[in-house]
Amino acid sequence: MLARLHLAATAVWSIVAAGAGAGFLARDALGLRQPLVAFAWIVGAAVPLLALARRRRGRKQGECGQATVEFTALILIAAIALGALAAFGPRLDGRSFGGFLAFRVLCAIESDCRRSDWTLVRAYGTRDAALVRDHAPNLVYERGERQLPVDWRRCRSPRCAVAADEPDLDVHRSDAGERATVFTRLLRREGSTFLQYWLYYPESKTVLAHSDVAWEAAWLIPRMRGIVGKTPEYPGAHPDDWEAYLVRLDPDGSAWVRASSHGYWQSCKEPDCRHEWTARTGWTRVSRGSHAGHIPMRRDWGRMPRRMLSPHMPPPSGAPPRPGGTPLLPGHDLHERVTTAEGLRLIPLETHDTRRYRPQDDDVLPPWEKDAYHDPESDRS
Repeated sequence: MLARLHLAATAVWSIVAAGAGAGFLARDALGLRQPLVAFAWIVGAAVPLLALARRRRGRKQGECGQATVEFTALILIAAIALGALAAFGPRLDGRSFGGFLAFRVLCAIESDCRRSDWTLVRAYGTRDAALVRDHAPNLVYERGERQLPVDWRRCRSPRCAVAADEPDLDVHRSDAGERATVFTRLLRREGSTFLQYWLYYPESKTVLAHSDVAWEAAWLIPRMRGIVGKTPEYPGAHPDDWEAYLVRLDPDGSAWVRASSHGYWQSCKEPDCRHEWTARTGWTRVSRGSHAGHIPMRRDWGRMPRRMLSPHMPPPSGAPPRPGGTPLLPGHDLHERVTTAEGLRLIPLETHDTRRYRPQDDDVLPPWEKDAYHDPESDRS
């Protein structure tokens, strides 16, 4: 009985590991898309199944020992190959793949992998819809940031947008059940394709140098002495916050990105990154409180960003020499909460009814009233 349980556990583990490994290599190493990635999963999972079937035949023919040796050798070779890739190959974006794997398992159970993406197909067509989905950003949040980007039609208050802030947590729904949502737009200009991803947060609050804490502390004594009834409204906060992540796909195949930050665009968080593009890493980082975005990287002066084994960072062909950087990857360099792209709900703004939108702050413009919405090369976000 114990031997059968051991055999069953080995078979399940082998099938999952082989399928996941094949899917990983197809998607992140070879840059393939669906349905080829799913086909790679099936082929990978079929290898240990065939070995198990051969073992059963061998048992009937008295060749059990030989089949067992072959099966063990097959798993060992696969383990050595993946281990060598991890040890000597480029850094792998494992968190992005982990989100891909978790979402695929969940949607296979619920039979609802991409039902919501039909809105993308209706807006852009099958090919461009796949382009928008494939380049959707993975989000990583600075410590202390609890809000998720949500659908403004369902949530206009921070209460329905907050989720647990735990390191390394991959979250796609708020505590109130609201799904992480990003609004999209596709433009083509002079041979380049621009993909806009707009994120709505119900509230923005500047926390630079703990200014929000200092504001509360400054009014503590006046409140205690009855000079004021309550702390005046913090001037660094406002309702409605629209941030963006922009992808530029050039004719030579290179992919460039930048993120919105306080009314302008930037690549990294350094001052000299303002208005600049950088090679795509697949991630954008959300600042605590203000939600200003930047591409997480460590600056390496004198060279371009180091290439990862991932389609997320294509070689920037013909680019002028710029100070480069090493991408900071969640799980490797950043231990912060994330929202991986696979589970994001994407809503195309081209077919989205915006007439019902009513701003809570007249100074905060929605995407369709911004210059960048029509001119993706605009310096203003």
